[in-house]
Amino acid sequence: MKKLLTLACAALISVSALAGNNNSLPLFSFGIKAGYTANQQKFDINTLLSSDAFKKNAAGFNAGIVARMDIPVVPIYVQGELVYDWGKFKGVQLAEGLSTSDVTTNNLSVPVLVGVGIGSSNIVKIRANLGPVFNIMSTAKFSNLKNAESYENVFHRPAVTWTAGIGVDLFNIMVDVRYNGVFKKKEITKVGDLASVNTTPTSWTISVGYLF
Repeated sequence: MKKLLTLACAALISVSALAGNNNSLPLFSFGIKAGYTANQQKFDINTLLSSDAFKKNAAGFNAGIVARMDIPVVPIYVQGELVYDWGKFKGVQLAEGLSTSDVTTNNLSVPVLVGVGIGSSNIVKIRANLGPVFNIMSTAKFSNLKNAESYENVFHRPAVTWTAGIGVDLFNIMVDVRYNGVFKKKEITKVGDLASVNTTPTSWTISVGYLF
């Protein structure tokens, strides 16, 4: 019984400390961020002339702005972002008989995250968050490929994906690692008579930002 009372008191003290730390936070915070994107499956091209599937990893960078609202009393926050993501793929061959092409992608998205934070708001705070990502604009450019418009046009459609990750706030500096997933395993769009393209990416991102 004494052990249970001790644990209950410790839990109450911890919750009170968290609430106190959260109350010292500003209600709204704004910031900037930038980082590295490691795409796991940006393209999944299955040519109709061959049974082989083409998969290629790619890397790029991301940058954006952040708006965070901390909810008083409880250690919960809501964070919205506007993120630009750039990636490049080299040596992509869409079908037999076509020359290889370099592909550059651009994406503008709006993640909306709900998170929980544990720790001191003035020194170090550990966070976990998740939420939907609204991809509002995507483009792609294919080099050294004739009639590339039909391939590029499949990227000009909005999509909704999701993201989840962990982060650390050190004073005003924030560091985040996230996995960006899709609700469906494959979003396939047929392109002419040559290939099908998966235009929804799964990726890992790491970013460093600053809250003002």
